[in-house]
Amino acid sequence: MSARRRFRAAITAAIAALVVAPLAATAPANAVEPFPEFVYQGVITDKSEMLYNPTNEFIFPSVFHAAEYLDDPLGEWYLYLAPHDRPAGIMLMYADSLDGPWTEYGANPIIASDWAPYYDVSHVSSPDAIWNEEAGEVYLYFHGENSITRYATSTDGVSFDYGGTAVTNAMGGSTETSYARVFEHPDEASEYAYAMFYMANFSDNHRRLKVAESVDGETWVVRDGTLVDPESGDSGNVSGGNLYEYEGQLYVIYHNSAGRAMARTIDETLTDVGPSQLLHQSSGVGEDVGRTAAPEIVTDGEFSYLFYESGDRLGATIAWAKAGPGVEGPGGPDPVAWPVDPDNPVFAQCAAEGSDEFDGTELSDVWDRVVREETARHVVADGVLSIPAYPSGVSGASLPQQELPEGPWQVTTKVTIDVAERFQQAGLLLYASDTAYGKFDLGRATPGKTLEVVQYLNGSNRQDTAAPAVPEADTVWLRMTSDGVKFQSSVSYDGASFSDYGRPFLLSETGFTHIGPYAFRGATGAEEIDGEFDWFRWSPTPEEYEACLADVLPDDDETDAPGKASLTSTSGWEHGLDDGNFEVRMDLWWGTNATRFRLYQDDALIASVPLEPASPQAQHAVVPIEGLPNGTYEFRGELANSQGTTATKAIRVKVTDASPGEPVLSHDDYDGTFTLSADLWWGTNADAWRLLQDGVEVAAGSLEAATPAAQHVEVPFTGLEGVHEFVIEFSNGAGTTASEPLTVG
Repeated sequence: MSARRRFRAAITAAIAALVVAPLAATAPANAVEPFPEFVYQGVITDKSEMLYNPTNEFIFPSVFHAAEYLDDPLGEWYLYLAPHDRPAGIMLMYADSLDGPWTEYGANPIIASDWAPYYDVSHVSSPDAIWNEEAGEVYLYFHGENSITRYATSTDGVSFDYGGTAVTNAMGGSTETSYARVFEHPDEASEYAYAMFYMANFSDNHRRLKVAESVDGETWVVRDGTLVDPESGDSGNVSGGNLYEYEGQLYVIYHNSAGRAMARTIDETLTDVGPSQLLHQSSGVGEDVGRTAAPEIVTDGEFSYLFYESGDRLGATIAWAKAGPGVEGPGGPDPVAWPVDPDNPVFAQCAAEGSDEFDGTELSDVWDRVVREETARHVVADGVLSIPAYPSGVSGASLPQQELPEGPWQVTTKVTIDVAERFQQAGLLLYASDTAYGKFDLGRATPGKTLEVVQYLNGSNRQDTAAPAVPEADTVWLRMTSDGVKFQSSVSYDGASFSDYGRPFLLSETGFTHIGPYAFRGATGAEEIDGEFDWFRWSPTPEEYEACLADVLPDDDETDAPGKASLTSTSGWEHGLDDGNFEVRMDLWWGTNATRFRLYQDDALIASVPLEPASPQAQHAVVPIEGLPNGTYEFRGELANSQGTTATKAIRVKVTDASPGEPVLSHDDYDGTFTLSADLWWGTNADAWRLLQDGVEVAAGSLEAATPAAQHVEVPFTGLEGVHEFVIEFSNGAGTTASEPLTVG
């Protein structure tokens, strides 16, 4: 992936003081309309703290409003869940608020994989709880084995009596019958009181959703056929079906093997199903990564809560998201800030790497590709990229593109196009494919000139369009900004002040991979005109911009380039250890002075130090170097003034002692009860240690580093039988050093 974050070295003019303006960076809205914007809140099942955790994974959350139905419940809300892999077991957590905190019931599992005399199976999982009004009890459905969905009943939601078998493979002609959700039948005219969505697998090994119905929640009838079949984009499977009502419309919600929670409209008879829509998926930022599966939505007042499986299929955990007024995430991406400089608003100086001023006769080498290059007719001349308005849409145009970087970024371009006929347009294009793109352009529609933001995803079109704020504008400055979660468009009519325009694109929803300029006119009879782009610039980060500004040379009275300086290193001076912490010193003993000293490490600029000229007196600069791991590094310097630059000779520094010194193990074992000691007598210190017994970690801790002082660790053992091999590892930020093995016993 091309880097987009290094500043340009050539600066031609001094720039005014830096001003940084923050961009809002709230958690993402990961659903498409019409659904609530569920904002990730966190993980409920912290695996390191769960009391019952046989397989380090938890799935299929089911939320039950205990206080509405039960006398003296443990909490207002019950959350049922389970591991999947054997032995699994149905678990209970409880809380007084859907916002948590959730407390794990101390005697999990409440339903195990062996319940004599009813069954003895490899695992039981996928709990789903409902209040059975006729019975006056909680009915909890679960599977085990995968071929059977069972149920149990309870008056308190904690202690259950076995109920029996609900549905089996034989009833639906499937090879799996599991992951069931049960709910009151929404069809008041139905003869059945309850309905069930469950996952059925067949001989083709593609999982689908089926429907079963019951008069009492105990005896079930399976409908013929399937309710939801996997389609393109589902990666072959759908599962975890649930019923959700939002703003008067019923939906069947479920997840697919692509890791997304999906939704389809459904009628009250549970028969007519609409096309699939995205309900929710992870943002990919921070902890909010991986699958969104087994969706369970609960509404309480003005807030809606989404509980779901998060993470990898075989290492899932229970996460939650929330929608409603003022909902914010627990952190999300760090707030993004971009430099705002009134004297340099579009980075004519200090643009980041990847920018192109179009000052040659062809595109520079920062462009990663041209889609349909064989038909490209763009021209670079006189400082302008001219792109003809191709007689097509996105799928027929030639498109110069750069790959999008990971994380935050910002791109700006200046475009001129004199649109006179419908569909003529030019602007910026975000691109995943010819059927998945987002565009921001100045064009022509039936009413006249228009500024538009369009999201097109596989046949679904979303458009924000209006006349330009300056109606006669032929030239606009278009900007796209990403905080790593969403892309926001903004426009300027003077190249100085920008205003947001249109709804943002969501990274998680769109999958855009490239960006670039474009022009076309559609397959129409409109005249071919050019879209002219003056430049294409990536914005520098505040740190890059500050460094760039700092490198602008001040005026001086020198008449010659600086004299030649020398470099020295203090590596090993303090303790005799070449531990990666030292100074590089520059000395110009006599000669024409410099106004700036630049230091390069392995050809990368790492420091720019301003100097006060007083020729021909000596000049001195010091650059501290910290935390280098073991290796050999080359440093070279440059002295610069208004008349030129003079390079120093390079020096090499070899770091050999960055990792901790080697610890030595000893013991005082005579009867299996002993203390194991580790000593680092002298050398580079560690800040952490861990002890391995027969290759398995049995103890770990932290250390206070005070190089080169001795460090000591003691670990007691009681009643250890047999012969065992111990190794201790001392670690710091530069690496890990292991002791020689010590055999005890």
